Amino acid sequence: MSNTLININTRLDIGDNDICIVESFLGGGGQGEVYMISTSKGKFALKWYFKRNQTKFLKNSLKELINRGSPNHTFLWPIQIVEYKGHFGYIMNLRPDNYKKSQKLLDREFSLTYTSVCNAVLSLCDSFRKLHVKGLSYQDISWGNLFIDPINGEILICDNDNVSVHGQGKVGISGTYGFMAPEIVRGDHGPDQYSDLFSLAVLMFQLLFLEHPFNGKRWTKIACWDDFAKKKLYGTEPIFIFDPNNLENRPMPGVQDNAEIFWNMYPDYIKNNFIKVFTKGLIDRENGRLMEEIWMDSFRKLKENIFPCPYCGRENIACENINTVCWGSNCKKKLDNPPKIKISIGKRERYIVLNKDTKLYSYQLEGGGYDENFANKVVGEVTKSPSGKWGIRNLTNYNWNYTIGDIKKQVEPNKAFVLTNNIEIDFGKSKGIIIN
Repeated sequence: MSNTLININTRLDIGDNDICIVESFLGGGGQGEVYMISTSKGKFALKWYFKRNQTKFLKNSLKELINRGSPNHTFLWPIQIVEYKGHFGYIMNLRPDNYKKSQKLLDREFSLTYTSVCNAVLSLCDSFRKLHVKGLSYQDISWGNLFIDPINGEILICDNDNVSVHGQGKVGISGTYGFMAPEIVRGDHGPDQYSDLFSLAVLMFQLLFLEHPFNGKRWTKIACWDDFAKKKLYGTEPIFIFDPNNLENRPMPGVQDNAEIFWNMYPDYIKNNFIKVFTKGLIDRENGRLMEEIWMDSFRKLKENIFPCPYCGRENIACENINTVCWGSNCKKKLDNPPKIKISIGKRERYIVLNKDTKLYSYQLEGGGYDENFANKVVGEVTKSPSGKWGIRNLTNYNWNYTIGDIKKQVEPNKAFVLTNNIEIDFGKSKGIIIN
């Protein structure tokens, strides 16, 4: 596809005695086209709108988003409006080549490990939490707006020009079929933060289970995939494929096998979240849909219980009081639950699997905070001594204290204590005990 709106090598005035040069066409969509440009500050992307979208309302909305600023680094947020011959577009950061369209995950062009899935979901939740804190709603959360680095699960979110103030959705923007909340599909309500929470759950479900939460047996029987069928499946009569009280729309064997396979792999605390959103949350917008913090708690717990199979290296999930069988198709060996550290802050307890590369984070030892910049601050790590003994190194700037039997010792910064069953550690704001 060749560009139709702006010629390559066109020079555009971007203010502050600077210009941009249109270097290449990157792609097009329903609203306009995107180009790569070069400026004195480096290379960026320029989105230019079709004539029908060149409205004063859209320009003012872009100005508002630019003034508010990006919620965090994952958003390819509008940076600056550019005008040329009476038309306008906006500049944003380029998407690096290592980020792939999330739809390609369903197409099996790449896969994600448990760890990378957790990273993607945690980043998604943190990003939309920050967007919502700013009083904004995204309105069109879907596969098409998410890019993922398959190696580590890092994400980028595009098409942010549709973002609007909560409760003030833009005319003509409702979302994408399959991701829209039922009330949006039916036309009963405009998009807002509550519909965002539903769409976010749909997106996360597909990341985990590689199937759609409402595409079960009823979907396979649809002869004509038109608006009437979509409205019925997603709006007027949605039935979750794992609704515990309605078996009518279970995954069809041979068609939606991924859903059954992965549903059986994840622990109940993850599955129960989806059950609530896709049953109660179909009707109760405000109480049936989970806030991002609840999802983050669940996926932090999931990430803390991932461990590699000692036989094949595949990632598995340790579940309390359940013997794990490696999910690797060529392994299937029974696995003993690995050693853990139980960390207590007040009455709250968390169990963290201890692998050779386990790291402890500030939210685990110090509590509080959902900001991923805070959560990802490493304050401890599993390490191996020259003599071959495993321990946990103190990466804080204060002492830890531990007790084993009648012995009490301090662990100074950058020092480690040896992993011994039932050793008790005082981290300051939290306490821990090693469990083999």
